[in-house]
Amino acid sequence: MRFFSEKYHESICLVRKEKPVDVCWESQKNPDRRYKGCNRIDLHQGEIPAFGYVSGDNLKPVGVYVVVRGRKVPDGVYAYDAVGKSKVPDVVGQLVRVGGREEMKKIVAAFPDKDFAEEAPLIYIFTGLLERSVWHYREAAYAQVMQDVGACAASVMLHSKSKGAKVFALGGFVDDEIAVTLNLPVTEIPLAALAVFPEYSELAFDSVDEGVGETAYSNRSEMETEIGYDPARYPALFMRQNRAENITDLTKCIRIRRLSAQAYPGEEFPLTPAKYDAASYLGKLEDIEMSSRNQHPFRKVGFDLDDFSSMLRWLEVGQINLFGAGLLKIWVISFDVMFVYPGVYRYVPVRKSVFMQSAILNIKKFAKCHAVPEVAENTAFALLLTADLNESCNLLGERAYRYMNLNAGYIAQSMNLSGQMLRKATRCERFFYHDELKKLCEIPEGESIVAEILVGKA
Repeated sequence: MRFFSEKYHESICLVRKEKPVDVCWESQKNPDRRYKGCNRIDLHQGEIPAFGYVSGDNLKPVGVYVVVRGRKVPDGVYAYDAVGKSKVPDVVGQLVRVGGREEMKKIVAAFPDKDFAEEAPLIYIFTGLLERSVWHYREAAYAQVMQDVGACAASVMLHSKSKGAKVFALGGFVDDEIAVTLNLPVTEIPLAALAVFPEYSELAFDSVDEGVGETAYSNRSEMETEIGYDPARYPALFMRQNRAENITDLTKCIRIRRLSAQAYPGEEFPLTPAKYDAASYLGKLEDIEMSSRNQHPFRKVGFDLDDFSSMLRWLEVGQINLFGAGLLKIWVISFDVMFVYPGVYRYVPVRKSVFMQSAILNIKKFAKCHAVPEVAENTAFALLLTADLNESCNLLGERAYRYMNLNAGYIAQSMNLSGQMLRKATRCERFFYHDELKKLCEIPEGESIVAEILVGKA
């Protein structure tokens, strides 16, 4: 029996001359985001990331909630309101109190490592607001929203690390318990969480996996029973996919550790050192402002080897396997990088090298693999993030698909911030022809493309 995740991913892969998927979407009122009558606390510049996060077409489909304990603000559960009104000039948003100690206990109980979650001064919970993306991405909205959540989590993680904090991904939790506690509507779903500890915390040094993202929680054992959902309540395929990924029983929630990747055959090209070390890189992030998604074609400009190397090596400033036990495979497609032969490479972070897998590519053929070829013209290099969905789901259950998309969002955000620092442009492309791109780049048949990131000069 094939996994639901495999069938869902195939349904959203763009194929030439295909009829767009019809989405049966519930007609319902948008949820009230004004939080009438709730207490509000102003947030000032420096307290949240100034650079925001990559969002598909700037739809901003991510909700952010924070469980606060032992900080300057009263303990409780807060929603982040980015458009909160205030008379203070430097206010960049507001925390809206939506729960107290009872809600805090329920949220902590939803995580497998209750002691770890209970001691965290800050727990960020990220939700996907599907109604903001479904009209544009249709059935692909779920995958895109998960990547946006991963990008938002990356912003919070990098911002917190720049302040000296220790950050840990909490990808395993009872989904419905979080949704009920936060009183989420049916089209808003919890997808990820981060725990933030101060640098001096002893508990942070004895974390579940030292914060390197090499473990993940599997719902594989829960898949022995039939997935239950109400077709009237979840008419869209991506809502049913979400139900397949849910963890409902913590006693069956298994922690899986992924083995480190080995070196690959093919000619090895060692990367040069990054232009700034991790501390300098994090310090310079504060100077980056939020940017809108670049819709313009790239200019014909070659890439310096040091810039190319820096963008790849800075992926590890945060956690390159943020949520998913190293399941994603990173392919680098080089077109116009100094001293790097045009071709297809595999990036192996532990080796700080790329390994050539196939020879020179035709940029025009590459561009034609996209629904709008102009967006891919003059690409200096591209990243293809792939995974063997069957292997991943066998390891982590249906939950694996979520982890891979969250990881892809982290990588996209890291590349975006690195590009801005080096005055380069990145673009995450959803509308490409999956099979044609795989064939052109000689991606193995068993792998699926989870995301594509194009890099060039705006």
